[in-house]
Amino acid sequence: MAGTWALNLFDRFHRGHEFLIERLRKMPKPVAAVTNGELVANDLELAAIIQPVKMRVKKLELYLADRELSRSIQVQVVGSYAELLKIPGSTVFMMFEGPCCDETQSKALSLRKDQLGLNDRMEFLKPFLAKDGGKLSSARIRRGEIDREGHRLMGTKEPPRRLEFSTRSGLKIPKGDVYDANEVCPEKEVVQRIKKEHPIKVISVGDVTTASIISQNYTPDVCVVDGTTKRGRFQGSFTSEKEYVIYNPSAVVLPEAWSVIDTALHDSAKSLIMVEGEEDLLGFPAMLLAPIGSVLLYGQPDVGIVWSPVDDDNRARAKSYLEDMPAIT
Repeated sequence: MAGTWALNLFDRFHRGHEFLIERLRKMPKPVAAVTNGELVANDLELAAIIQPVKMRVKKLELYLADRELSRSIQVQVVGSYAELLKIPGSTVFMMFEGPCCDETQSKALSLRKDQLGLNDRMEFLKPFLAKDGGKLSSARIRRGEIDREGHRLMGTKEPPRRLEFSTRSGLKIPKGDVYDANEVCPEKEVVQRIKKEHPIKVISVGDVTTASIISQNYTPDVCVVDGTTKRGRFQGSFTSEKEYVIYNPSAVVLPEAWSVIDTALHDSAKSLIMVEGEEDLLGFPAMLLAPIGSVLLYGQPDVGIVWSPVDDDNRARAKSYLEDMPAIT
């Protein structure tokens, strides 16, 4: 055999992918092949919100580097059956059991045998199971059923939505009190108010806002950050008891964001939600999911921190705005 190619989307890099890499590293001449293009089944659920191939490759490469496997396992992007024909010599193709396996076996292997006279072999891996006994898959993560560790989430019926450019000028942000940095120390005033009013849940959105509040020796119940600020990469750190990673690109709100925020709000642990993408719009689902009597904290650029109470008025504004965002199909 010339080598071993593990074919997978590698979307929302999760524990199942780790299992695949562990099996792959023991094989001869291993290649982690990130599938794209015509090798992605047309009927995949929520296929429109699969991560861009560059992001999938980057996450995979970071994992391999962290495990010191970069030199032993190659990473390739494969987007067509023609590219599979270019792989020299008889090859082992490794995949999780599923519909994609059947199509690859029936088409790709047949093409390689008919045109190149190669006798390849398929190695099917049994699905890696989530904590609820079901399959740990990228599709379930996209739907918001489970997280990347395989833990069951609250779930959601919300579709993925995209913010249209024409809607942005009419953005009805939640109302609240602004703590201006030119007048007070916003984080200090906010923490003092939290200790005085005891909101049911405290949600902070944004890296600078979250870090500044934590610097006052107070950790919000749910912190939503994306590792960036107006000026570039955020250099600070965060404290939490539980951490989630979600994918939510700029100007969209995806089902996994709804589900993870809802799950974190129902948990007694202090939760950090790390967003691959942007967290700018995630205050809206947080406003609708948090119990009345909670508070949403977010930053107003070059001004300070906004204290936005979770009440009927702000919920109505958030609901109206989200409903104006068309669903991604």
